Amino acid sequence: MHRALVAAGVVVLVAASLTSPTSAASAVDAKPVPTGAGPTGAVPGGFATWSELIEVQTRLNAAADKVEAAKNTGFAGIVAAPENRELRVYWKGDAGTSVRSLVADLNRDVPVRLLPARFSEAELASAARGLTSVPNVVNAIPKVDGSGIQLTVSGGDSARAGAARAVRDSTVPVTVVAGEKPVATYNRQADVPLYVGGSRFRSPIGECTTGFAIFLGSNSAMLTAGHCGENGQSAYTGAGVWLGSIHSKNTCQDTMIISAYSAGRIYTGDPYSGNRVAVGGAASNRVGNWITTSGATSGERNSVQVTATGLLTTVDGIPCGMVGPLIQARHTGGQCAVAPGDSGGPVIAYRTDGKVNALGTITAGSDPVPDSACPGTIHTPGYNYVYYAPIPITVRGTNLIFA
Repeated sequence: MHRALVAAGVVVLVAASLTSPTSAASAVDAKPVPTGAGPTGAVPGGFATWSELIEVQTRLNAAADKVEAAKNTGFAGIVAAPENRELRVYWKGDAGTSVRSLVADLNRDVPVRLLPARFSEAELASAARGLTSVPNVVNAIPKVDGSGIQLTVSGGDSARAGAARAVRDSTVPVTVVAGEKPVATYNRQADVPLYVGGSRFRSPIGECTTGFAIFLGSNSAMLTAGHCGENGQSAYTGAGVWLGSIHSKNTCQDTMIISAYSAGRIYTGDPYSGNRVAVGGAASNRVGNWITTSGATSGERNSVQVTATGLLTTVDGIPCGMVGPLIQARHTGGQCAVAPGDSGGPVIAYRTDGKVNALGTITAGSDPVPDSACPGTIHTPGYNYVYYAPIPITVRGTNLIFA
């Protein structure tokens, strides 16, 4: 057996220490929805009140819906800004008798202007797709007036992007501007309800990662690693928001449950990613299988292969003679499969339908690798080997939540 399985050779992955179950129905019914007070602050566009602006905007949007329902291949875009006091409709070529007649009818209630466009909406959409190969592209925005594409690139090298072949060969004018990639308002480090696996949480013991959403009766909860907390303690998200109470700890299997309002998805991508994938089922672990780890510290780690099943091993930080049975796997490229703070995180296998199967929850790692072999990791060192508790054991008496 691999040399890392000797006593104290496997390292528990909690980060440095830091000094009630809810059913879906009750969570919805128990929260009254107050009547909104409406927008506050200065009213734009010279309107006297927000109510006046909203009334104009509502009429413009109603007219816009009718125009879009009648659009043909020449349609380019619509601007329904209340401060314009009119609906501006952009069209390439002749809009046709029916559209012109509709515009005339709409003008009885809402000012509508039919303006010429150089390119149609369909032409700009096609051109935008052709610009996705530009280096450091963030987005490609079809201009609403049909005049071309605005291409946003990151990294400060807009000149390089402007010289890219895709830009030079574009059939429509392209304006290149500098910008940064949009950031999700929730991610692995600061999850929000419904909570999903692969996100940061904290307990009095330290930082760990959520695993898989489960049902306990009619209540949802979150499965994670047992060494990440003690029964009765509270868990909090990476942003410090209360996540739930810890219970059902099994020390030697290294599992526990958090009473978190959860959904059957997990985070994928880097440690700050907001991307998620649906959990479609659970599967057994087989030596030779290729699997993926998804921790809040190291993010999604692929090229990981199962090397052993049914392990019983000693683990630093877990007060149990032998922990397990566990699964052992390693990153075949010599990079990290796991890092401190990934404990409890999901181990998954991708499926052909775009979902993933749940395989287990991360317990520990061994064989540290250089920081350069663990790009993007928040805490170091990273470990080449990962050890995890298999799902068929960890969810006995519970049900995974699938999406």
